[in-house]
Amino acid sequence: MKKSVLVIDDERDLCEVISRALKKEGFDVDCAYNLAEARYKLTTRPDIVILDDNLPDGTGLEYIQMYPVEFMQSFVIMISADPSMSLKQKASYEGIRAFLPKPFSIELIKKVLKPAQIE
Repeated sequence: MKKSVLVIDDERDLCEVISRALKKEGFDVDCAYNLAEARYKLTTRPDIVILDDNLPDGTGLEYIQMYPVEFMQSFVIMISADPSMSLKQKASYEGIRAFLPKPFSIELIKKVLKPAQIE
């Protein structure tokens, strides 16, 4: 059975690049471009969530803190242009499995997703 991935990022080009690459790897991928759209799409309970921290209607980290149950069963990867140790620590505390500073390679995302494919 295909693993489902929800990419949440307001950079549409980046969402498309990630989506195409992961579909080639056999994932079922959907995108959301803001937190409001993500809230609706998270009702499908994706296996994997790739979440940008800086979105037009809030931060990914704050969103996880407000609605933790929506992410409980997902393997969450945070992506951010802010590579600060403080953000990484907060993300880890909230149960985020990996943190990727932007820019990153598609190969790095594939590597980080290996454990999620086994779960």
